[in-house]
Amino acid sequence: MKRTTGKRTHTLKSILERQQVATAAAKVNSDGCISMADTTTLFDIQEDLIEGAEECLNPISHTKVVSFNTKTSDQVARSSMSKSIELFHDLIDKELIRAAAGLGADEAELQAWVDLQIEVPAKTILTLLRMMQSLHLDPLCEEIGFTQYDDGHWQIFITIEGCSKLLNQHPQFNGLVFNQADTLVEGVPEWVECSIYRRDRIMPITVREYLIEVRSEKEIWQKMPRRMLRHRALQQCVRLAMG
Repeated sequence: MKRTTGKRTHTLKSILERQQVATAAAKVNSDGCISMADTTTLFDIQEDLIEGAEECLNPISHTKVVSFNTKTSDQVARSSMSKSIELFHDLIDKELIRAAAGLGADEAELQAWVDLQIEVPAKTILTLLRMMQSLHLDPLCEEIGFTQYDDGHWQIFITIEGCSKLLNQHPQFNGLVFNQADTLVEGVPEWVECSIYRRDRIMPITVREYLIEVRSEKEIWQKMPRRMLRHRALQQCVRLAMG
């Protein structure tokens, strides 16, 4: 360490000497500019400073950088998601109590039914519980439930039993009529129409459903395609007329 200190002192002394020589050598040329031709700059002596640097302790290189534990964006997102899920579950518990009371259903049975809907998103369950109250439909009686589309999207599904209940309990319901196409597709009518009449309206609400658009590969469609097509027409017509 003594040798290193001596080198640093010698280097600094050389810098001062060169600066004095540079100052004395600076001259004003004929154009009135200062001539720095003989001036020694710090770039000229950088090798003197670098020499022996490996023998010196570099306080910066041994400085420990203390990092504070800050939440990353992923952690913030997970925390926010966790709070949202917790909020939805709290809302589900409240709406479940109201729905059971409104339908006169057993709260424990309704809770058990909800608990079995493992794959259904909490938001969709909350929507169903609120629809149960507004439409007075009971999932335990298979009047309302869930359906999942091919793209994974979940939606509330009102069954034929639910549609029948909505029609018959509505004070303006005044009957319905079905019509079907004369043309057949594999022995099944190409389309089926449902018309619902209301006492407070002049014209009926009519919906036509086409076989090619609603047909499914499910077994029930293979066994009873005409009935299923009629059901789809009724469900969509109830949705418009009584929704």
